[in-house]
Amino acid sequence: MVYQLEDVKGIGSEMAKKLKEAGITSVEVLASSKPDNIVKLKIKGIGNATALRFIKSADSLLKEQSPEVETPKLDVIEKPTKKAKTTKKAKPGKSTNLKELIKQQAECNIGLVGHVDHGMN
Repeated sequence: MVYQLEDVKGIGSEMAKKLKEAGITSVEVLASSKPDNIVKLKIKGIGNATALRFIKSADSLLKEQSPEVETPKLDVIEKPTKKAKTTKKAKPGKSTNLKELIKQQAECNIGLVGHVDHGMN
């Protein structure tokens, strides 16, 4: 029996589609991957713990199919990524660009609900 990525516990059709686009096309490839390689694909919702859970689930699924076969650990083909601009964190005491400092600021919006006719005494 050939398993699909959707057969792995925790992987739905959307996640399977994203994994296939990233180069993980089968349960065998998923089971032989390393968690770090899956995290490097930067698929939303997949962190270290989730990647490890997917790999263990895929491995157990394959062992159910043929218990005597050991899956070798292979490297996953990395998804081509755009080079992101890295911003340096401002260090105290050093002059920095105002735009960089503003990007690092937390955002907080405060609003007041009411009408002028309601009055405030």
